[in-house]
Parts: sequence; C-alpha cells; structure tokens
Amino acid sequence: MSDIYAERAARGAEIVHEYLQQAPSYPGISDRIMRANWYVGEVKATSADPWSEDETGLRDGLVDVLHHGDGWFTPNAILDAAISAVDALPAGWAEAYRSYGTMPQSPTLDVPETGDLHDFDAIVGAATELLMAGPSQYDVTANSLADEAETRFMDEIEAARFNAVRTAREAAAS
Repeated sequence: MSDIYAERAARGAEIVHEYLQQAPSYPGISDRIMRANWYVGEVKATSADPWSEDETGLRDGLVDVLHHGDGWFTPNAILDAAISAVDALPAGWAEAYRSYGTMPQSPTLDVPETGDLHDFDAIVGAATELLMAGPSQYDVTANSLADEAETRFMDEIEAARFNAVRTAREAAAS
C-alpha cells in the first residue's frame, strides 16, 4: 500500500483515538456533531485531502477511518453499524441542530472502555459522529455520505491493489 494510504490510516487512527478520549465526557448530540467538525478541521489532514469546510471534509475523514479499519473489518460492516447508530437517534435531531433548537435527549452513548484503536465499537463510534455531522449541517443524508465514502475508499484500495500487482509483474519480468 502506498505511503498516502498509510497517512490516511494514521489520520483515521488519530480520529478514533480522539473519539475514545473525548466521547465519555461529552456524549450529547451537539457535542458529537461538534467533535466531528473538530476531527475534520484539527486532526491532521493528509496531502491527499487538505481540510475542506463542507461535507467533503466529513467524507474524507470517514474514508480515513475506513483506511484505519481496513484489514480488521470491512467497510460495509463499519458503515452499516454507523448508519444504524445514526438511525437510532431521536426524530428531529438534525433539524433541531440546524435551527439552534433544543436538542432531544441523546440515547446512551456506549463508548468502549479500551485503548484499542482497532476495537470495532471505537471505529464505529468515530464513523457515526462523522455521519451525524452531514445531515445536521449540509444537504446530505448519512446514507449518501456513507455511500460516497465507501465508493472513494474502494476506488483507492483498488488503485493500490492494481499498482502493487503491476509492480510485482514488472519486477518478475525484469
């Protein structure tokens, strides 16, 4: 895998680390959305994806989390669990955030008590927060944001695989 994907996985690991550190103290819906924005703007951006102010930044952060989880879990497993968590939020949460309304009570946030950055629930928790920030601020659904991230991730992985095979074949031919 190329260095850029290693950079992206490292950024994804840092996002998961920050989630594990901050989420237990700040479990509310607004806290989670603001934390996702913080991940995008403050956790080191890679050379492939400089910081972006719109939903593209959320997508890129989500792709980085998928790179971090790659080899441990499938992107489908991570994204399906994160979308299920977003779907379990109280009705009207995104609209309340957009209109500065009173936020509904957040369901219990179960943050794993672990330092393992490859814990499935830790990865899903960070991914959930990135997905939550999309519909609360932009004209995008959590599902469409997840689809964009999955497509980008799969394109990147396929390109890396193709380049690795090409390099191996060129080395064998010489």
